[in-house]
Amino acid sequence: KQWYQRRVRGWLKARALAKARNWPELEKFAKGKKSPIGYKPFVDACIENCNKVEAVKYVERLPREQQVECYMDMDMPEKAAETARLARGSEELFERILSQVSAQNTGLRDKINAIRNNV
Repeated sequence: KQWYQRRVRGWLKARALAKARNWPELEKFAKGKKSPIGYKPFVDACIENCNKVEAVKYVERLPREQQVECYMDMDMPEKAAETARLARGSEELFERILSQVSAQNTGLRDKINAIRNNV
């Protein structure tokens, strides 16, 4: 029960700090002792409050597969592809990335495929 309460409090604090746009305090909270909520809630809070630059700080602390998903959530498919190249099961990740990129955007699809082929 205590563990759950710590997680909920941590999650609420991260969301409140992001909503208040108190980015230095959010970073300080994230860098404190090991986060009881992981780093995905920090990413989500930053995205919800329109701060991709801040979100990237926390994305880099996630496992690669989650990083790819977060970069896609932030509409950064090239960065997602670069990260997918370094991940296990990258072929599946590339398929997910390409499925979210418009077929008409051939330039971006070509860049992603070029990154994919350098695996």
